[in-house]
Amino acid sequence: MTVLVKVKKGKTYTLGIQPFTEKSGDDSDELKLALDTKKYSKSYDSLQDQAKALKAYIDTIYLNKDNADYEKYVSENKEAVQTEAYKTFKKAFNDNITDDISDADMKKYYEAYKSAAAEKAKLDAEAVASYKNKAVVKLTYSTISMDDISEKVEQYADEYLDNSENYDSEKAKKYALSKFDSIVSSMEPKEAEDPAEVSMVKKDGKWTVWQENDYTNELEEAFAGGEVY
Repeated sequence: MTVLVKVKKGKTYTLGIQPFTEKSGDDSDELKLALDTKKYSKSYDSLQDQAKALKAYIDTIYLNKDNADYEKYVSENKEAVQTEAYKTFKKAFNDNITDDISDADMKKYYEAYKSAAAEKAKLDAEAVASYKNKAVVKLTYSTISMDDISEKVEQYADEYLDNSENYDSEKAKKYALSKFDSIVSSMEPKEAEDPAEVSMVKKDGKWTVWQENDYTNELEEAFAGGEVY
């Protein structure tokens, strides 16, 4: 029988198990087991491999940062996930700012966004559960919000129109987007109200994010699409 118990590192516990008997009146002795978590410090340290894997996953896929832990702990088709991340950014940009952008310009804006996020995003990952080839990692994070970027772009467009004799919205938009690099580099990161609990699975001896979990979409929407709640 497998029993999962939530414990704290460095603490000692007594686990009590009361056998169930079908005959009424039968008293069975409680089985007591001593648990000293200090004896499992090595396995606790290995538990944090999942946290290192998740941080390396975000650094590499979404922030374009070098993280040696990616090759060590992560099993993932990097190019395929990065392609999906770009699609998510493009959709967020189209929905929040404008959809009249060439692919070349969109990629330029995405690179600027990733560069700014790499500098300012904050990640705190902690493995909170693990059993065999599955794990849950709690991620507290902040990153650059697309809503904040959109608001600043609108301010620049309004500034152009206020100082122009002709109401030319296309020129106003072009002027505002010319400021995109400085806009994203000036943004303060926005912190998510609640941590994400990211499910991970182990494949071929390494970890990856479980793609069928809702929090997987949250990761992509937050770090590629700038949706931070």
